[in-house]
Amino acid sequence: MPTPGKLNPELTIVRGDTTSLIFNLTSDGETPIGNITGYSYAMQLRTTPDAVGATTLTCTITDATNAQVTCVLSAADAALLTAGTQYYYDLQQTDTSSVKTTLVSGITQPVQADVTRP
Repeated sequence: MPTPGKLNPELTIVRGDTTSLIFNLTSDGETPIGNITGYSYAMQLRTTPDAVGATTLTCTITDATNAQVTCVLSAADAALLTAGTQYYYDLQQTDTSSVKTTLVSGITQPVQADVTRP
């Protein structure tokens, strides 16, 4: 079972850019936790942990055998974020027995404003 912890506190998002986060789930920092086939993952951003509105990232298992998950914030969703605002986030795992575990959590750096827009 992975040990819950924090993602790199330097998580940076640029408003309007697609952001991909790759998580290699390990039990000791190096050894994959095992095959995660059948598991599901969810990740959200909120202005406060209890905020009603949330921005949801799309999380997919990219390598079940080596316990790798990729979560993507779409450019369209990132365009709706407020520049200069920090967002709370976490990554939650649901295993095949429906047990939910928060694996990582933290606060983003302030969202960077984009200059080039349609």
